[in-house]
Amino acid sequence: MADNMTRVIGIVSGKGGVGKTTFSVNLGIALGRLNKKVLLIDCNITTPHLAYYLGAEDYFITLNNIFRGEVDEKFAPSAHSGIAFIPASEELRDIIKIDFDRLVRHVNKISKSGVFDFIILDSAPGLGKEGCSVLRAADEILFVTDPTIPNITDIVRCYEYLNMVRTKKVSIVFNKVREKHFELKFKDAESFFEAPVLGAIPFDECIMDSTAQGIPFLNYMPGSPTVNDFMKVAANLAGIQYEQESSSKIKGILGKLKKKIRK
Repeated sequence: MADNMTRVIGIVSGKGGVGKTTFSVNLGIALGRLNKKVLLIDCNITTPHLAYYLGAEDYFITLNNIFRGEVDEKFAPSAHSGIAFIPASEELRDIIKIDFDRLVRHVNKISKSGVFDFIILDSAPGLGKEGCSVLRAADEILFVTDPTIPNITDIVRCYEYLNMVRTKKVSIVFNKVREKHFELKFKDAESFFEAPVLGAIPFDECIMDSTAQGIPFLNYMPGSPTVNDFMKVAANLAGIQYEQESSSKIKGILGKLKKKIRK
């Protein structure tokens, strides 16, 4: 981990379709709501979606610009929903002659600036050049998967590659959980990977609705119980306690009632 205590977290999946980018966006926003300074970077350069999922239309600097040396080192990232972000360009011509190995160097520069508490790298799925560059650039890896054997198997491949490159802190989040009998349990995953499961995000059609509309779920359905699941994962990642909003409100009401009784 960097001396300035900026934590660089690679959000990694073995394959596409498990909701990794949706999770990355909402995790970033959740950390922001916990008063953490967050930078979210779209490292899926060939098929970028982060800006859309974040609901951000106004941005001028992309990761492609940075890789090509077109941006001053003291540039200010764009911001949306309480966090900073660097999207990847959606222009096909901008992926020509991109050197993915530059990610390590540029992330290290940003990390050393000490501006952010967390730098979240939303990886391309799998073990292509993009995915492997995130495994190298991140200080910690958070694997996102649904709790089914095929997707767990893909995570195993990524885990094996990671151990070949360098031993890093690893954690897991289960996404799209349906609580079916065929799904892997927390304790089994923790035992298998020797890594903690930070939490579970349930399968929720409202998340699919928000993603389709380009609105982060935490903004789209602020009163949903699933928001608390995202907040719990963010709090577990940050190593702090999170008190559910509903519980806090109840305590506040009880506190007011007590005061009335004492009067």
